[in-house]
Amino acid sequence: MTVEALGKMLGLLLEGMEGEPGFWHGSRDQVQVFVLADESHDRMRIMSLVGEIKEKDPEFLRLLLGANFDRALDARYAMRGDELWSVSVHPLATLAPDDVGSFLDQVVRLVKNTGSSYASTDLVFRSMSEDGEEEEDGEQEGEEEREPS
Repeated sequence: MTVEALGKMLGLLLEGMEGEPGFWHGSRDQVQVFVLADESHDRMRIMSLVGEIKEKDPEFLRLLLGANFDRALDARYAMRGDELWSVSVHPLATLAPDDVGSFLDQVVRLVKNTGSSYASTDLVFRSMSEDGEEEEDGEQEGEEEREPS
C-alpha cells in the first residue's frame, strides 16, 4: 500500500480526519487515533493514548506485558515516557486494505478494555501459570481490574 492509498482509506474509516500525507489523526468509536506512515522505511503505525502512568507499579506493568502475550493480536501496549499507548505496527508495502479497519478497531478496543479484559479482540490465547498449569480464562493468577493511575 502507498501513503496516498492509506490516506484515502483513513478518510473513510476515521471521523474528523485531519493531517497530511504520512501523519493523520481522527477518531474511531469515540477514541482519538493517530496514524503515521513512511514509505522509505516501509512502516505504518496506528496508535492511541490510553493514559498517563503516574506510578510505575511492577505488577501493573507485568499485567500489560501478559496482555501483550495472550490477549492482544495486532495491537500492543507500549510506553513512551509516562504515557501508555495502544499501538499497531505493520509494513506499509504488505498492508492489505481489509487490515486497516481491523488494526484501527484493535487499537481502539485495547484502549477501551484497559482496566477490564486488556484484550484487543475476542481471541484470547491460553496462557500458562507460573507453575506450568494452563490457565482457564487466559488471565494470570492474581490479576485484577486496574487502570493507569
